[in-house]
Amino acid sequence: MWSLLQVRPNLLRSGAAGRALRDRLPVMLDSRELSARGRRELENIRYAIRLAEA
Repeated sequence: MWSLLQVRPNLLRSGAAGRALRDRLPVMLDSRELSARGRRELENIRYAIRLAEA
């Protein structure tokens, strides 16, 4: 997912996609099956969404 957002950063600026991803991030981050690398990538995506919304 992070690679896709790096190539297409406008996805975060489109209202529906950014909101949907932002709403699902807490659920994904709560997963016990998530690797440390996956968690870091999701945290980076969360930060990128915050920057795009500012």
